[in-house]
Amino acid sequence: MKEFKRAVQSFLQGADIFLLFMGITSVILGAVVISSATRPEERAVSSFLRTQLIGAALGIILFVIITEIDLDFLAGFWKWILGFNLLMLSLLATPFKAAEGGNMSWVYLPGIPFGIQPAEIVKVTFTLLLAIQVYRFKEKPSGILPVASYTVHLVVMLGIIYVLSKDIGVALIYIPAFSFVLLAAGVKLRWFALGGIAVTAAAPLLWRLLSPRLQARILSPFNPTLDPEGVGWHGLLSVRMISGGGVTGQGLYKGEITQTGQMFGQHNDFIFSALGEELGFVGCLGCILLLSVIILRCLWIARKAKNGLGSMVCCGVAGIFIFQTFLNIAMCLGIAPVIGITLPFFSYGGSSIMASFAALGFVSSVKMHPERTWRDV
Repeated sequence: MKEFKRAVQSFLQGADIFLLFMGITSVILGAVVISSATRPEERAVSSFLRTQLIGAALGIILFVIITEIDLDFLAGFWKWILGFNLLMLSLLATPFKAAEGGNMSWVYLPGIPFGIQPAEIVKVTFTLLLAIQVYRFKEKPSGILPVASYTVHLVVMLGIIYVLSKDIGVALIYIPAFSFVLLAAGVKLRWFALGGIAVTAAAPLLWRLLSPRLQARILSPFNPTLDPEGVGWHGLLSVRMISGGGVTGQGLYKGEITQTGQMFGQHNDFIFSALGEELGFVGCLGCILLLSVIILRCLWIARKAKNGLGSMVCCGVAGIFIFQTFLNIAMCLGIAPVIGITLPFFSYGGSSIMASFAALGFVSSVKMHPERTWRDV
């Protein structure tokens, strides 16, 4: 019993409890909005909350476990991490795969009470594996061969995800993770410029590879009135919801549009819209502040990381949260395409919640092991 108490005390002293607290606070606020946004659904509100809370509980357990593991120790098992990533994504090629929201990114395994998005989970371990890969070239991270190997890693992952699931939203999250890890490693900016030029040159070909519906989604923010009853509907309705909330909102469980269930996905991808309508500008500001504090905390720990590995992982996690937060809110404001990006800690989804807490666990691990990955400044 004494050993258990010492272990708990050691964890509380070493882990980033503040980061965990901010994550839990965000989940609680998100759960409140989910309870309101799912009232019009045929399924009972309790089933949505149960799934969300199970995902949060499992995520917190992952946070604790990952916090206790030294990243330098994990680096020695990079082949196992690679195998895990490939195994998870291979589930998208099995009969357990199912379609939701226009893509095939979900897997329903027997005995698990909610669907799993393999690519959503792998984005975290991809960030860790990429950081390990870059760290192996720490003496010359901007060399031609190292940069080529990083790029191949990213392109292969994006290719697997898009081919097997057609989920461009989740696939795009890997790009900011990749960029922030490389920036933290000190890769020269000229490589990012060359990458931008290459993507621009390949844009016409990439555009032809997209489905007509996805092309319409990408164009809709520029003129949602082109198809106001089709792909432009979500953007127009979302703006109405947020603007209708005013400063303090129409009241929880009282949103005019939220409570009629007109907005598809108002409990996940468009939860910010439901929050804006019912809790107004004040609620939106609180959501943004919570996520901003989490992001800044990740970057602060990255700054204090003693070695490059810890810093790269923290920056990669921050990059994921920055991209998801910005794009999801922009999507809800009608200024970005509707491509299925969740709002971290707020949106409904077991995989998303678990992945978010696991990502925080890696950041907390950097703080937990000061003898290798932490310095006082």
